Parts: sequence; structure tokens; C-alpha cells
Amino acid sequence: CVSNSYPITITVNARPVPTITGAASACVGSTGNIYTTEAGMSGYTWTVSTGGTITAGAGSNSITVSWTTTGTKTITVNYTNANGCNATTATIYNVTVNANPIATITGATSFCAGGSLVLSAATSTAGSGTISGYQWNLSGTPIAGATSSTYTVTTAGSYTVTVTNSNNCSTTSAVRN
Repeated sequence: CVSNSYPITITVNARPVPTITGAASACVGSTGNIYTTEAGMSGYTWTVSTGGTITAGAGSNSITVSWTTTGTKTITVNYTNANGCNATTATIYNVTVNANPIATITGATSFCAGGSLVLSAATSTAGSGTISGYQWNLSGTPIAGATSSTYTVTTAGSYTVTVTNSNNCSTTSAVRN
């Protein structure tokens, strides 16, 4: 008997470690939040914790998410690389979903010709951070320079106020005529 040995080269391929990029902070009710991972892979598997919904891109390297509840949320992703390997565990990405401020307008709803009235933004942060900005609007159009918590009205119309908090979340009040 003759025994021959033939060398065999075995390659051990590394498992991928997916990364996720995207905003780590969002506002409740926001849509169009985009999260991405490496391109050119296959079998992309994304999950989003309760309070978030994938609205586009499932199965690709980029998803769009809508956030419907506040709190710390998670996004996970796994995929298969060109060598047929996937990560041992999916990558987890934390996102803080912040509350929006509450905005209402107080003040009279009418005045005499040649007069004026003062509208005030009544706000509540409802655990959403501190109020950082105001923008008064007339018929949906921002009024230049009208960025304080009160606005003196000299023109009839439909007024709203947009209130922004320290988490950069905003809410526009109901119309005040």
C-alpha cells in the first residue's frame, strides 16, 4: 500500500460586525428617520422595538422608521457577508424618542380697528425638556421676527404658534382666529 497525503487549505472566514448609523435621538410622531448599515451584503434582517415601525427598506441596507411612542427604543440588524457568514448576534442601536411640547394659544379673539391684542403661547413640556423656541405663524406662514412667547396682533387672520423644546422636538398649536 502506498499512502499519499494531499495538503488541503482551509480558510476560516471572519464573521461580520454590522454597524448602524442614523439619528440616536428622535421626536415622537416623527417619520422618515433613516438608519443604514453596510451595503453589498445579503439577507438583511432588521427589527425595531415596540413604538417604532419600519415604513420602507426592509430587506435592504437602509430602513426608514416612524416613532410612535417615547422612551429608549432599539433597532437591530444582521446580514450575510460575501463569504456566507453572518454575525453571531445582531447589532443593537439605541434611539431615544423624545416627547413633543404641548402648545396652545391664550388671549382675546377680536379687537377694534386700529387696535391690537396680545396672544400668549401657553406651553407644557410634559417631560419633553425645556422650551427653547417659539415661532408665530399667520395662515401657516412664519411671521419674521415673531419668536417670543407672546405676539402682538394688529392684523386679522388665523394664528398658530410652533413651540420647540430642548430636544429639538416641536408642536404647532391649533389655529386661533
